[in-house]
Amino acid sequence: MNVKTLNELSLLDTALSAEYSKYITSAAKSSVAENKRQSLLNIYAAYCYLIGQGNYTAFEILNDSNQLNAHFQSLIGFIYDCFDGITIKHRYGLCRELKRFFRHIAQDKQLTLDEVQLSNAKISEDTSSCLAQFLKLKIDKTRADYLNGWQVVSKEGKSVEAHLDTLYVNFGEAFTNRVHLALKNYAYTQKSITLVQVSIILKQLFIGMSTVYNERDGLTIEALLSRNHVQHFFHKIFKVLFVRSQAAQHCPKSFHVKWRSTINYYTDCFINTGVFSEPHKPFIVPAWKDPKDAAPTFSIGGDATEKESYRWFADIPLKIKDEEAVSIIQQRLERDMAHIKHVCLVKFEELLEREERNKAFLKTGLVKPLSGTLGHLQYNHFVGADKLDNTVATFYAHGIAAKDHYLSFLGFFGNASQLCTELNLPSKSTLSALLTLLVMEHPKITPSWLARWELFDVNGNIVGYKQVGNQYIAVSYKSRKGPTNAQQEVVLNEFSKSVVEFLIQHTHMAREYLKKNGNINWRKMILTATASNVVCPSKLNQTLHSANDFYDWLQDKSLFDNSSGITLKDAQAISDIHTLRSIRRHRGLQIYLKTRSMDAVAEALGHEKKDARLLTSYLPKPLMDFFNDRWVRQFQNAILLEAMKDSVHCLDAVNMSAEDIEEFLNNHGISNIPEHFDHGFNQQAATDNETSEFLVFDQLTYTISTSLLQLLMAIRFIVESRDDESSFLDIVFHWYQSAVFILDTLNSGKHSADTDLMEMLDIAINNKLDADLIKGALLC
Repeated sequence: MNVKTLNELSLLDTALSAEYSKYITSAAKSSVAENKRQSLLNIYAAYCYLIGQGNYTAFEILNDSNQLNAHFQSLIGFIYDCFDGITIKHRYGLCRELKRFFRHIAQDKQLTLDEVQLSNAKISEDTSSCLAQFLKLKIDKTRADYLNGWQVVSKEGKSVEAHLDTLYVNFGEAFTNRVHLALKNYAYTQKSITLVQVSIILKQLFIGMSTVYNERDGLTIEALLSRNHVQHFFHKIFKVLFVRSQAAQHCPKSFHVKWRSTINYYTDCFINTGVFSEPHKPFIVPAWKDPKDAAPTFSIGGDATEKESYRWFADIPLKIKDEEAVSIIQQRLERDMAHIKHVCLVKFEELLEREERNKAFLKTGLVKPLSGTLGHLQYNHFVGADKLDNTVATFYAHGIAAKDHYLSFLGFFGNASQLCTELNLPSKSTLSALLTLLVMEHPKITPSWLARWELFDVNGNIVGYKQVGNQYIAVSYKSRKGPTNAQQEVVLNEFSKSVVEFLIQHTHMAREYLKKNGNINWRKMILTATASNVVCPSKLNQTLHSANDFYDWLQDKSLFDNSSGITLKDAQAISDIHTLRSIRRHRGLQIYLKTRSMDAVAEALGHEKKDARLLTSYLPKPLMDFFNDRWVRQFQNAILLEAMKDSVHCLDAVNMSAEDIEEFLNNHGISNIPEHFDHGFNQQAATDNETSEFLVFDQLTYTISTSLLQLLMAIRFIVESRDDESSFLDIVFHWYQSAVFILDTLNSGKHSADTDLMEMLDIAINNKLDADLIKGALLC
């Protein structure tokens, strides 16, 4: 017998009466460590199953000390006799827990429990006596065999559990032994790693057999597995298991892959060996196909990262309306972006104030001479943290890397970071704050645009920032736009103009240093500097990502806007997500949710405008992925609620309260299912420069997509092929009329000039939905 095997033996559930089971569970909570509790209760249930007749009430042992002691001592003997593969020490540990458990029961029932001396090194005299007591009992061999479970042995001699309990309980010992023998013969040909997978997959098949068999029409299990019935039987199993998989929100594609493996393993183990018959027709093994021609989406600066998606979309209740979900997403975006902007503005203000302070220091500070100063007492305390005016004046008089041991010369030995801050030199972190503000204001600016940004051309003319009429423009390049469209101009507003002008001032000294030393990078806009060196980042993204101070600022509570409601946990999550690309994605989605316009996002991100078909059905890809998943889960819950509306297990099946269910049905009942297939939510009216693929019939407007056409075809087929006994929901006939009208209009050739529309129709015709899966949702 194996302790782990007991977890799967369902007959142990009836070994004890409900009242006694409740009592010992409570006793175990009071006397046994939590990590050992379930194992101990399983062992005790197995013992009672072995020696009893089921539904054990324990009436005699709970009222008589002698009976209690005999019962307990026999249990000790059971532990030492029946469990294979465990050491003396392990048996000792189990029995010690049982002693504590039964001592608690004895005290509770005011009985006396005799002491049993145990040893963790050998079988003690008391243990031998307990063992002898147990061996005197008359043991039912069938019950003992059941407790041993069913094992098979791999080709390398490793034992693997075969999960046959459900077959034993539902189909009896003889059938189970037949299956077990086939599995043992098959196991000898397989490695243990494969055998474990086979055992797990076949376990689900056996559960499916038992479930479907409960609705049998008089056929035995052997008959159902015969040549004439097995294909239909397995197809029913497939549908039941698939529904359960979907209800558990597992991946449908993975389920179909596993079903193919199930059929292959069953064939190899049982059909090819002659145990069971080959089906008259091949097993139905459908291949999973992802939906074709999914609703169109557009880019908001790249796919969302996993952390971004979690931040935007996590924990939004299914029960609320989709527009409420959109509002929650919008609030989250605005909150996070406001926090980032607030911290960056605080730091920008600090930089501006420090710049003004240092300009004043240049007028009042004294300059320490470069030569003849070391060792002279009059200059020892001339500079340093407490003489910032002199330090700043000295640095700006001599410049970057003016001499060896420059930090010591400036009075900041071992404190380069503070010196850079006080001198207001451009660092990774100050650039991160400034560039974040710039990208927030103008999300068409990309990291590659910034990396290529040059303030001067080869002739020394300013080209990266200029005035054109009354406008100020930043100019750089996007290599992916091709040579003719590579230059990209960004028209600055008053705020972004101030950021760019400060950035130029912020990097001025670094630029002069590079120019003096003949380094061509002096023309670049983005530079970092220390008192002793200047760098033009070759990989801007990596440079900014290593700006540790900036990410600390985002999490510094002293910099929070107290009215924002941002917590430290929020700030840590925002800090983890932040990159310039992430800022563009946030802004792209933020702009879309505000305007509901693809053109507005395309303009803001600097994308080329396209002839946007189905414009009001377009969603940014992260939002589309969220709603696709949301609508699928809503559909599943709607079906479950309809199917289980009269069941006491309804609340458990959908994991909702009664109030949640009522709200969910009001917002997402089955009657609303077709609306979800247009891949959109209420849109604002299209502006004059926006186009859409609409079909307009008098006062009724339909936004057409391939998935909507597929659904309409299915509804039309189901209604027109119904039998007299079918009773549909009222809403179905509205959609049937719509389906006939739309499909007949399209097939008439009226819209043949619209190639996109006709292409969607062709795809829908060639990829029809499974009408059987939809029919259940349409019936009353």
